[in-house]
Amino acid sequence: MINIDGLAVEFSGKILFSDISFVINPNDKIALMGKNGAGKSTMMKIIAGKTKPTRGNVVCPKDAIIAYLPQHLLTEDKCTVFDEAAKAFEHIFDMRNEMERLNKEMETRTDYESKEYMKLIERSSELGEIYYAMEEVNFDAEVEKTLLGLGFKREDFTRATSEFSGGWRMRIELAKILLKKPDLILLDEPTNHIDIESVIWLEDFLINKAKAVMVISHDKAFIDNITTRTIEITMGKIYDYKANYSHYLTLREDRRIHQIKAFKEQQKFIADSERFIERFKGTYSKTNQVNSVERMLEKLEIIEVDEIDNSALKLHFPASVRSGDYPLIVNSLSKNYGDHVVFKDANLTIKRGEKVSFVGRNGEGEIYIDQSHHGRDRI
Repeated sequence: MINIDGLAVEFSGKILFSDISFVINPNDKIALMGKNGAGKSTMMKIIAGKTKPTRGNVVCPKDAIIAYLPQHLLTEDKCTVFDEAAKAFEHIFDMRNEMERLNKEMETRTDYESKEYMKLIERSSELGEIYYAMEEVNFDAEVEKTLLGLGFKREDFTRATSEFSGGWRMRIELAKILLKKPDLILLDEPTNHIDIESVIWLEDFLINKAKAVMVISHDKAFIDNITTRTIEITMGKIYDYKANYSHYLTLREDRRIHQIKAFKEQQKFIADSERFIERFKGTYSKTNQVNSVERMLEKLEIIEVDEIDNSALKLHFPASVRSGDYPLIVNSLSKNYGDHVVFKDANLTIKRGEKVSFVGRNGEGEIYIDQSHHGRDRI
């Protein structure tokens, strides 16, 4: 159980959020929602231990593992894909190596009664208790299964990570996180860089194999499928719903309807009270009542109506000449890089008014079909 206790974040006097408290239970699947700038990513970084709050604490068991996948990666190295993913087990390998080192040292030393020798025994016993209590794992098989699930091919395993785009490097980091089998997985927009097949695989993993999960995502279908709890950050506070995203939207709308009703009633009450003060101010017989109403208004906590994100993309396309009945006809379209054939002899006809989606695994060549009119192939 991870306890978020009284978190507050302030920037140059501006309060992002304040006095935030909630508990993440084992196996919770949480969607962290809120409009852009509400503090979702900041909250996630604090829970991950990547940044510090102005006030408050994140309290978790000493041996709890929290894994965090940010939106953007800043690191780069020259490992192979397989070796980089296998770093998920680095702590286990380090433990095993330390045990071997301690055992060799105890074999060669003869000061059996010394404090130093007793410390070696204690440390070796401590590590052995943890190490041998672990479930026996075929590490190579686990790495292979996870990388394949995230869209890599076996021939990719021995390629350097530097050969891959940022999106594919993000998948390697995601593989490392999943292989660690952490107590809490924090994912900030995890589906931005993976294809449909990998999203489906990730959903299945998070639902059936992961422990607690907290995710930020604009992919509504994804968060609906994997989450059972929604925490919304709005106007510096949170609302916690035991509901998936779709149900949360209904509950949020009900909340706002009640807030708007209460706000209007309060504003009417304030206006009536101010009229009373204005009317009887200076009237001796009403002095006590006027003072009482004034004090009450001073202490009154104004009801706020929570913001919702109504931002929308607005596009304007100028009128164009009517196309023919077949705006696009593709004949024997091919694309290759040296000996690597992306696709060959593709044929495609699109009728006027049709809405076409190009889908496929990353690297299958959808983008090149979409942009082929800029190339040399005839269409």
